[in-house]
Amino acid sequence: MQPLLTFNWQETGFAHTDPSGVACAFVEPLLASSAMDKAIFSIVVVGFLISPSWGGAQQTKMLMPSEVQMTNRAGCARSPYRLADLAQTKTRAATTAPVNPFAEADRLFSFGEDAARDKQSLAVIEQALASNGNEYQWLWRAARAYYYVGDGASNNAKLPFFEKGMHVGQRAIAAQPNAVEGHFWLAANYGGISEEKGAFKALALVKKIRAEMETVLKLYDRFQDGGAYLALGEMDRQLPRLLGGNLKRAIERLEQGQRIAPHNLELWLALGQAYQEAGRKDDARRQFQEVLNRQINPAFPRAGRNAQDKARRLLAKL
Repeated sequence: MQPLLTFNWQETGFAHTDPSGVACAFVEPLLASSAMDKAIFSIVVVGFLISPSWGGAQQTKMLMPSEVQMTNRAGCARSPYRLADLAQTKTRAATTAPVNPFAEADRLFSFGEDAARDKQSLAVIEQALASNGNEYQWLWRAARAYYYVGDGASNNAKLPFFEKGMHVGQRAIAAQPNAVEGHFWLAANYGGISEEKGAFKALALVKKIRAEMETVLKLYDRFQDGGAYLALGEMDRQLPRLLGGNLKRAIERLEQGQRIAPHNLELWLALGQAYQEAGRKDDARRQFQEVLNRQINPAFPRAGRNAQDKARRLLAKL
């Protein structure tokens, strides 16, 4: 299908082709306008053409500089459309624009900052899953919410949330195996289960946690502020060597994560602990002091405060 309109940057405006003449009521007066006018015009027309009533982006193609084309004025003169037609179309598109179905759940969710809000977010997600149980976007959000609600629950109430998070995480991966969120939150719930069921069960889940977090690194290693580097580094730091632990590898992981996500205070803290265990006390002291000096990431305030509290205690003992 020939595109309705194609665009690219020419000078400081977009070049265009208009086989149907639909947009020429806009184009013709602006062909001789200033570069700034052309730029403003281009943004407006793109807004029209990606609206649902125009058939969406399937009819719009971005051109490379070598593909720039311009219509002649005669082509525009033949257009039966006028500005009013486009304005009406824009109005129809605005009134029928889809609402983000996940907005309420995301607005309520607080990453553990407010347990009541996280439970409310989970309730919204569970209600959505009751009628749309295979939707990936709901499934990974459910895995995330179950993890945080479980983490904030009393000791004897944590495990059911983590297990539910595990199940929906597995379903999320089945729905979209190449999407990062499902893998990350499945691994997080595995970790929660391992902590609740003790050392023996933890050993059985180590390989699964490691495999999921390695997948996260391959798909998008910056996800959750470099959280996969933190998880893998902490596993290598805390596990005995006979069970797969490796302090040298832990330091390498955490240093790499710190470069990727320098605002993640938990990475700084974990790296300081790894340095301390490796006998590098001066390096450890610098890491802990950095945790205290740096600002808490507003996206994860609870994690930041906890990291600073622990760094303060560790620094006092060095």
